[in-house]
Amino acid sequence: MATKHPLILFIYKTFYIYSSDKPPTPPLLSTGLKTSAQFVVDMLLLEGIRAKLVEATDQNGVQALVTKYQPARVILEAIWVTPAKMQELIAANPKVKWTVRVHSEMTFLANEGMAIMWLDAYLKMGVEIAFNSPEAAQDFDVIGAASYLPNYYPLRKPRRGNPPCEELNIGCFGSIRPLKNQLVQALAAVRFAQTHRKRLTFHMNGVRIEQSGANNLKNIKAVFAATGQTLDLHEWMPHEDFLELIAEMDICLQVSLTESFNIVSADAVSMGVPLVGSAAIKWLPTRSQALVDSVEDIVAAMNRADATTVIMNQDSLRAYLKRTVATWIRWVG
Repeated sequence: MATKHPLILFIYKTFYIYSSDKPPTPPLLSTGLKTSAQFVVDMLLLEGIRAKLVEATDQNGVQALVTKYQPARVILEAIWVTPAKMQELIAANPKVKWTVRVHSEMTFLANEGMAIMWLDAYLKMGVEIAFNSPEAAQDFDVIGAASYLPNYYPLRKPRRGNPPCEELNIGCFGSIRPLKNQLVQALAAVRFAQTHRKRLTFHMNGVRIEQSGANNLKNIKAVFAATGQTLDLHEWMPHEDFLELIAEMDICLQVSLTESFNIVSADAVSMGVPLVGSAAIKWLPTRSQALVDSVEDIVAAMNRADATTVIMNQDSLRAYLKRTVATWIRWVG
């Protein structure tokens, strides 16, 4: 689609994810943040707005990208440019409008020691602060004004449901960290399988262990050693391959303590897989939400996760995406 809009350049910092103890060559670089940024860029292009996602290995690579592409706006995905470097970039590119887009709620940012200090410094330089969560943007208003620039997700044609069988495959994917609440969800999955007298294979990613997540994983392994059920740890993989794995699940769990969007939940909904999340996933219907601290409530939500719930989840995500497109178009102006 032809467009007269000036270029919006999204810049993502290269993030290395090694899939085993012996790093592959090259390492996998696909993360949820990168994928979600690309989805926004693709959506803007469909709306006739010039946009491009590029990668910088570190903050010293930003200027070369701005010089090469000559954008009117730059969106830095996440907080990774120091205030001192940001001041240099603003001085060198006085006509460029700068935005730092944050992908976390305040609960998560509390673990990032420099987050508020850097965001406040950006704001004082005239940099726009944007969150992909309206609640986080509202919370930040205590410091200063922030914009809301939500995630986008391209819904796919759902796969057909798996036929009933004696083995139950439950997925609980994503980075391993305490705020993801995987231990409670593992216990709920085992309880659900025991109640239905089925063998359980509980699927998780076995890499990207963050924020003291090693203890989390150690306890999860102990649950499966004690119960005799199966834990299947998967390597990180390209998004399209991950969707094929998601499609094999009977139920996906994302009962996290904090989320600003949760792309894994969108993956499950897009593939037509029943999903149980938490109230942290704001676009998810309450029928598909469970209390984060209650195994019994998660099990109850899993029992509700039928074909009707799948349709409700998809309709809710579609409504969110419609609002997302309108929000970005208003922001572009």
